[in-house]
Amino acid sequence: MGQVADKLKREFWTREFILFVVVGVINTLDCSLFAAVLMQYGIEDANIAFNIGYVMSNILAYLLNCWLIFPTRPQLYQYFKFALSYVGNAIIENVSVLVLYNWLGFPPVVSFVLAALISVPVTFLMVKIYAFSKK
Repeated sequence: MGQVADKLKREFWTREFILFVVVGVINTLDCSLFAAVLMQYGIEDANIAFNIGYVMSNILAYLLNCWLIFPTRPQLYQYFKFALSYVGNAIIENVSVLVLYNWLGFPPVVSFVLAALISVPVTFLMVKIYAFSKK
């Protein structure tokens, strides 16, 4: 078990991972901000505003990943790989909330936070290996 713990520590106790988490917090905040601004300026449906805000914040997250975490020049093909990496995140978070909130009865906010804690390391690896691979 010690070798597994050491490997996880080497993979996740890194500058890249810490910055990835910081960018994720920024991404969460700017998604909400973008959606709120869109609703203020004419999009009345909160779901539509949120989804447009999500796409806008995902583009910003990609650029921040390029500039701060995995230094590379932004490219459209790489952005699509980055966005595809987040499909797994969405699935993991939705399944986690389904299990934690709907089946186990955890409070909503606790379910959301635990879902994020479960999905962030997986998303980090997907982004690092798939979207920003040096191959």
